[in-house]
Amino acid sequence: MSIIAVGSAKASPGATSLAVGLGLSWAAITGRKAVLIEADGDGGVLAARYGLALNPSLVELSGAARHELTVDRLQSSCQLLAGQLPCLVAPGCGETTSRVLAAMGGRLLGDLGRVDGIDVVADIGRIRASSPVAELVKRCDLLVLVVRPEFDQLVPFVHQARRMTASRIPTALVCVGGRPYPPTEMAKASGLDLLGVMAHDARVDRILGGGIPGNQRHRRLLLWRTLGELVHRIHYRLQAPSLGNKAA
Repeated sequence: MSIIAVGSAKASPGATSLAVGLGLSWAAITGRKAVLIEADGDGGVLAARYGLALNPSLVELSGAARHELTVDRLQSSCQLLAGQLPCLVAPGCGETTSRVLAAMGGRLLGDLGRVDGIDVVADIGRIRASSPVAELVKRCDLLVLVVRPEFDQLVPFVHQARRMTASRIPTALVCVGGRPYPPTEMAKASGLDLLGVMAHDARVDRILGGGIPGNQRHRRLLLWRTLGELVHRIHYRLQAPSLGNKAA
């Protein structure tokens, strides 16, 4: 099992949309099942954004996690996003979500590590040193930092990237949009490998909400091509961890 954490240094750059897209595309590219875990200490948005129920959620898994976590227990706490992706939603209240995540702590990571055949995409939201998922960030197989290449995002993003690198956390970059700064310049400033660029488009969440299309022609749309390429590159990094932050 691999854990891919998707987060940002500043609010609202598109990390949640990217996490959903990676989760939906994962099995088709890698041949492995994926589960999306909403682990954002500011509270969950997946239920409201994609028309899911408020329960089951992290709260139910927290109760089940008093026992050994099994695939069945994990799946019983999930809902299907777009009818395709098992998704563990977080409560909308940040205080409640933080309390649940803090209580589960490293136990969740240890239990997930014993669940075979499933990879985890974790939407961790904005990264803070005091985040209840700080342990998950330290122990993830890859942290994907999401940023818009804009001036007000640059300084906090570079600071966060350098902090992750100094902590020896394997980290890579995805830009949402290609302006006004070239994504390659964002990568150069941060010292991170640029995995790719995802379109900055208001229609992204609507498209993702329909799930990955069965029609091969529709899969060739730019969004799905981009997500497929990102999954390929992430999967490659996970197979060759010795490449570090400067993977090709």
